[in-house]
Amino acid sequence: MSVSSNSMRRALAFLGMVVLALSAVALGPAGKARAAANVAVELGYADDLRANPANFPTPWNGSPGVVFNGCTGSCSFDGGAIRFINNTGIQVHVDYVKVHFGTCTFDLWNKNVPLDPGQSLIDTQTISGPSGGCPADGSFDTSDVGPNGANWSGHCDQSGVTPVVEFSVDGQPGSVTDSGQILNTKGVDGASCGMGNESQQWAPAGSVPCPGSTLALSPATQTDAVGSSAKVTAKLANSCGDPLQGAKIDFAVAGGPNAGATGSAVTDVNGNASFSYSGAVTGTDVVGSFTTNPAGTITSNTVKVVWVKRTPTLTIDGASATGDYNDPATVSGTLTDSAGPIAGASVTFTLNGAETCTGTTAANGSVSCSLTPGEAAGSYPLAASYAGSATDDPAGATGTFVVTREETTIVYTGSAHAANGRPYTLSGSLKEDGATPIAGRTVTFTLGSGASAQSCTGTTDASGDASCTLPSVNQPNAATVPATAVFAGDAYYVPASASLSGGVAFTTMTGKAFGLSSSGLVGITPTPLAGPVSTTVPGTSNPPCVATISGLINAATLCADVSTAISPNSSTANASVQHVGIGVLGLPAIQIGAVTSTSHTECGGGTGDATVASITVGGIAVPVSVHPGPNTTVNVLGVKLILNEQVHTDTATDHVLTVNAVHVVVPGLLDTVVASSTSDIHGCF
Repeated sequence: MSVSSNSMRRALAFLGMVVLALSAVALGPAGKARAAANVAVELGYADDLRANPANFPTPWNGSPGVVFNGCTGSCSFDGGAIRFINNTGIQVHVDYVKVHFGTCTFDLWNKNVPLDPGQSLIDTQTISGPSGGCPADGSFDTSDVGPNGANWSGHCDQSGVTPVVEFSVDGQPGSVTDSGQILNTKGVDGASCGMGNESQQWAPAGSVPCPGSTLALSPATQTDAVGSSAKVTAKLANSCGDPLQGAKIDFAVAGGPNAGATGSAVTDVNGNASFSYSGAVTGTDVVGSFTTNPAGTITSNTVKVVWVKRTPTLTIDGASATGDYNDPATVSGTLTDSAGPIAGASVTFTLNGAETCTGTTAANGSVSCSLTPGEAAGSYPLAASYAGSATDDPAGATGTFVVTREETTIVYTGSAHAANGRPYTLSGSLKEDGATPIAGRTVTFTLGSGASAQSCTGTTDASGDASCTLPSVNQPNAATVPATAVFAGDAYYVPASASLSGGVAFTTMTGKAFGLSSSGLVGITPTPLAGPVSTTVPGTSNPPCVATISGLINAATLCADVSTAISPNSSTANASVQHVGIGVLGLPAIQIGAVTSTSHTECGGGTGDATVASITVGGIAVPVSVHPGPNTTVNVLGVKLILNEQVHTDTATDHVLTVNAVHVVVPGLLDTVVASSTSDIHGCF
């Protein structure tokens, strides 16, 4: 037969079941016709007397899904074989099978054989061993069947017999013609005519003989990451390339890190069977496959599976991380590979090539750790790195870390008291978040405000404290003035400011003085009155002297003044009267000569003095010293005279001294003070 006619015959063989389908359409319901159309018919020849595994029909008895109508047990095979494959989705029944060699008919097999989807039925000799001719004993040595059942054993001349397979599926009869003479080995006794082994691999009914087979394993080489799955596929086909369906293929890893791994699968309608397995370590596996039949084993080529480390993916969470300078900040990321999250791995984060921290990944691959930025405010590179493992390559990621200026707090710690003309130290404490001292920063301190503000600067020490001293305070008159500490901020820290609550209280000088005052029978308001004053700055209160006072009490040349000073802070009051006469009905006449009083007070206390030229009461001269001792008391004719009367009122911070040159007291009738000076100072420190 020519090549072209052989090719045509094989093409027609694939349409072998069309005959069955057409007859089913003609003879039965549409459903049965569709089922029958998917039942394939294949032909082969089994010879294990002269064993050749590649040629022996595969699959055979014992293969998964094979229903076998033939000799079982210790059998030798030398006979034709017919195979029905149920590729429908439902169960079908092979009602009967008959094979005709001219007038010789073989009707050996079970009737009404059920085939589930994917199963196949093999009909072959039902007794062991060879025979010749057309016996009815269960032999099926179809290579030795000649015309009309003649024994064709030893014949090398063409018998001219073309076998016909008659069958019925689900009540739908059909037949196929073995035009390639597969069943009768091309019409001659193949064993005697140069074939040696008579086995013919399965081929579609109507095909030319395709005696051999190949088992090809692919791909030749593949590369897979450890932890993933490798897949190899074995294709079993006859020597014409027709797929051999339903054969059990065994797979084995013969060498490499996964040596000993095995598996099996059954070839599908395309002759393919696949094996998948996973690898846990790197290396190269050598994988092979094979299938067995009564004649031996069909072995495939070997292929290589190269296991390599997985390529992990490391990411830094967020578009950018951020944190304050010198504050711990959390950086985080995720580490995964093709197998999923990587747990228990060390990941190191590095900020700007300087600060680092290392964290361990959790079960979901997340990782975080804390680092402390030492950079000025700005954006810096953030890198994450994973060193890799036995199963994973190293990995890295980059991102951006934004350093922000650290929060600061400053507290004013200077004194709450000051005095003009004296030095004053301003101080404060600068810290991060109110806790960690900040060293080496300039703090500007200011006492007062506006045009009169006085400022100086100090640098924080290791404790965050800074101070500076104004050598001489010069503030306008006010009981309190503000005091502030200001840190202007820099590339690392945000600005901060603070002020003393309530301001700085200043030392205040007060005082008053007058020439004469009286109450009782004669009332005279303090005349002339200097003050009262209250000031923090130097000043003077000196009203004009009063030349005379007329009436029951007369006086001449009355003067008073109060002055304040700084460096040191002091208040000084002075009063003088040239002459006083008291002529009140019912009282003895009183004449007082020239008198003076002075009172001077500093934060250390007050001092005072008085001078009295002369005093007479009812014409009686009162003996007095020009400088009477403090609080000298004289009683004459019912009149009480207190000379150089000094009244001190002192506390830790305040001092008051009043000096009256002469104090005239007539109980219940008259109270007259001559030349009174009061000097006060408040807020000493």
